[in-house]
Amino acid sequence: MTSSKSSNFNRFSNIKLVDRLFSDTSTTLKNINYTNPFDYFTTKNIWYKHFGQEYEVCLFVLSDPKKNNNIIAPMQIKDDKISLLGSKSLFDYQDLLYPFDYCEKNLSNGIKKILSEVHNLKHINNFIFESVSELSPLYNYFNENDDELWEFEVVVEDVCPKVDLPNSWEIYLSNLKKKYRHELKRKIKRIHNSGTVNHYELSKKSEIMENLDYFITLMKSSSVDKRQFMTQGNQTFFVDLIDNLTEKDNIVRLTFLEFDNTKVASSLSFVMNNTRYLYNSGYDQKFSDLSVGLINHAYSIKLSIEENLQFFDFMRGNERYKYHLGSLDSKLYTINGKRK
Repeated sequence: MTSSKSSNFNRFSNIKLVDRLFSDTSTTLKNINYTNPFDYFTTKNIWYKHFGQEYEVCLFVLSDPKKNNNIIAPMQIKDDKISLLGSKSLFDYQDLLYPFDYCEKNLSNGIKKILSEVHNLKHINNFIFESVSELSPLYNYFNENDDELWEFEVVVEDVCPKVDLPNSWEIYLSNLKKKYRHELKRKIKRIHNSGTVNHYELSKKSEIMENLDYFITLMKSSSVDKRQFMTQGNQTFFVDLIDNLTEKDNIVRLTFLEFDNTKVASSLSFVMNNTRYLYNSGYDQKFSDLSVGLINHAYSIKLSIEENLQFFDFMRGNERYKYHLGSLDSKLYTINGKRK
């Protein structure tokens, strides 16, 4: 099946057709509100290229011709289960795609219609929607409604700690808990008294790609978990993703902390919608006594304040340093459903 149509729905399930119809510049996506980098079809298509061959792609498009708006549900099917297109291990957030100017009631009705269309796929008995933000209309729908076609449960999956950024670095420091503020100031003073410190950010594609290997090396060296995560397959996806996303509106940022002209810490982020999304980071453990990883994050927060961003999102994981830097938890949910 390449496509089917009923009322104001289109459903596509051939990846070549999907590639042709859905790029991030297509008219179908004209009014879509991209809230994070995992919403982009560029990201989804690259993930599919590297990891999605065992799935059938299925995209539901609910159209409102009067407003030229669409709700789009990018999904993948394996056996009798349907899920959001992507993976929890590489996508910190997953969701449907929504237009800018839909009201909450219309979104709820649209989600209900999409679930009904999924139910019409008679071989689908289960769904699993992972990494759904507490701010998502999809979470709100399941949290506030019953569904006549599906039994479901909503469970906490993880947290994404975030910092609400003030107008200045001084106010940010003053907002930290006293203990953490004193610790951060002491650590910054110590590293500057120990040698020459330089923190900078790269945003041009050529500079990012030239320095990406340094970032990957620092990421792998910072912990066993990160070294095990960065398999050859994940690394190939990672480089491909950054190579393609650097074409988009200056959203990719690569930061480095140098100590005595040596790169000792790094982080890779996406900047969009007044938010810096920290995708991953790493540091050289030989310099851990100078707290280089923490200081790199603190200076990245400082850069974000200077850029007048509103939020710094550390994304998935409850590592302690995130709270030392003033984060508060935002929850991620998994929504499991089965046919009634």
